[in-house]
Amino acid sequence: MRRTLFLLIGFPALLAVGLLPVSGLTVAGLQEQLAGGGKITVIDIRSPLNFRQEHIPGAINIPASLCPHKNLPPLGQVVVYGDGLDGDAVETAAAALAKKPGLKVEVLEGGFAAWKSSQGLTTRGPGVKRETFNYITYARLKAMKADGVVLLDMRKLTPSASQALTDLNAEFPGMRQARSSAEAVRGASGAPPLVVLIDNGDGTSEAEARRLKTGGTHSYAILAGGELILARKGQAGLQRNAPGAVSTTKSTSPPGAAK
Repeated sequence: MRRTLFLLIGFPALLAVGLLPVSGLTVAGLQEQLAGGGKITVIDIRSPLNFRQEHIPGAINIPASLCPHKNLPPLGQVVVYGDGLDGDAVETAAAALAKKPGLKVEVLEGGFAAWKSSQGLTTRGPGVKRETFNYITYARLKAMKADGVVLLDMRKLTPSASQALTDLNAEFPGMRQARSSAEAVRGASGAPPLVVLIDNGDGTSEAEARRLKTGGTHSYAILAGGELILARKGQAGLQRNAPGAVSTTKSTSPPGAAK
């Protein structure tokens, strides 16, 4: 299954082009083509570290920042994917690759998170692995498209709170809200939405993330800092301890730091 996406090109070399049509391919569509022996080059634009941890079997790693400068032979059909949490990055990378001769580029809808949620095979080996979580910064969440996000609100007003909880409708206009995981994922069609878990910074989100992953939902992210970072409007000053955490922002800064 394919859909046409009109991508606004963000880097200077393509500003003159403006809008460039690039097809979107569903996970089911990619799985069907791979099972049928189709000649497809799958490109993972995530960081080398995330790629080494696990990726779609047979994929090659070209980090998003290198896509505009990478010299590639005429590969024919190319499917590009990110982690499913960085729509602008994957769209920009796909647009850069689509300008190269001999490449017919498509974007995997929902990225690697959607692939895993659909029980797609990955290169992750057996055995016990250190637990990791997806984190997203306040700034990255503010920049995301509202229609692809569901805010799972697990905050509680505590007796010691000095002020009311942040109004999520005002903070993130247009983003759907849910009070439970079942409500957050209910009715999803096509690529799954990104479920953003928001708590009081007390570890509730990590516990809920475990339940989501156990149930097969991998398209999630924890708002680093929770209500505390919302009250600060994303300003630095909060450090959240999260051993083994994987930041969706590909940053070396602490998960709670503003970007």
